[in-house]
Amino acid sequence: MTREVDPKKTRKALRRLERTRRKIAEKKGEDTLSEWEDEFITSVGDRLETYGSAFNDPDKGRLDEALSGLQAVKLREIEKKADGKARKPMNRGRGFKHSSFKSKARSSGPRVRDINEDVGDDTATEPPSPPRPSGPPQLRVIKGGDDDA
Repeated sequence: MTREVDPKKTRKALRRLERTRRKIAEKKGEDTLSEWEDEFITSVGDRLETYGSAFNDPDKGRLDEALSGLQAVKLREIEKKADGKARKPMNRGRGFKHSSFKSKARSSGPRVRDINEDVGDDTATEPPSPPRPSGPPQLRVIKGGDDDA
């Protein structure tokens, strides 16, 4: 089953690739593409020209698009790099005061529970519970219901 991709979307993706390649070529060595990014642009362009789409697996993107979701994201990153707006690394939280991820305070000792703390001297002041009756269960009638009036 072949997918029907709009030729306009294929041409639009090809123009985006060429425009990005021209921007990088204009910079001449300032911030050029890595070998992987250059190969990515070349291979995606070849697949767009040959098949009209750069991906085949329907789980990777919309069936009527020429580029998969991840290909579109990577192309956007390369376009930003060509414009000089390279992706910044993530902030690791150093110096950021309003982060919800705080380092845990180190305690001086190990986190253990002393079971002797639970058993106090309170056992001597509590009245002992009555002994449980032994033998078979017995039925007792308690006065004070509706029928006993």
